[in-house]
Amino acid sequence: MTIAVSPIPLGALAGSRALLMSVGAVILGDSLETANPLAERTATLREAANRAIDVALRRDAAEVSWVGLAEQRRAMRLAPGLAVDPDHLPTAYLATGRTERVPEPLWSAVRTLTGLTGARLAIVPAAAKIAGTEGAVTASYVFVLMDARVGRVVWRGRSVGAASSTLEAALASAAGAAVAGLVR
Repeated sequence: MTIAVSPIPLGALAGSRALLMSVGAVILGDSLETANPLAERTATLREAANRAIDVALRRDAAEVSWVGLAEQRRAMRLAPGLAVDPDHLPTAYLATGRTERVPEPLWSAVRTLTGLTGARLAIVPAAAKIAGTEGAVTASYVFVLMDARVGRVVWRGRSVGAASSTLEAALASAAGAAVAGLVR
């Protein structure tokens, strides 16, 4: 199943609180080489991908009250017995387009986070793909909009950024394309 290029349907989220989940998977194109070991590189890329989408949504989609990773971590520190780690939820499989119902234990974790934060919906950047060569890096995201109350995937789309000279610029371009319908 091919996932269509489409901005996040932010009109459906306007005026509400929404979770912004952590990037589920980072897919690195074969042509990008780096000296970092794979685990270190993946963690660094995931941080950069999370940061880019958080900045773009807070900047360009201010009509939504975003509950990002920092707010989710803070909520979990206040309720440590619930044992949900917002940084390590299994969301990558949502990128395939085959899942319409969110299975356990992910649904329970998302319900816990939405209950603690007052959010009802969650935007899940299920995957970030980074490809290209040094000096011409491209990035794309697969996003999923999830209704935590019923455990359903409501929308799935993809954003693609322009070729950029740096990894950070490529991720920022792809994140900006996710909200392109509003400001561009």
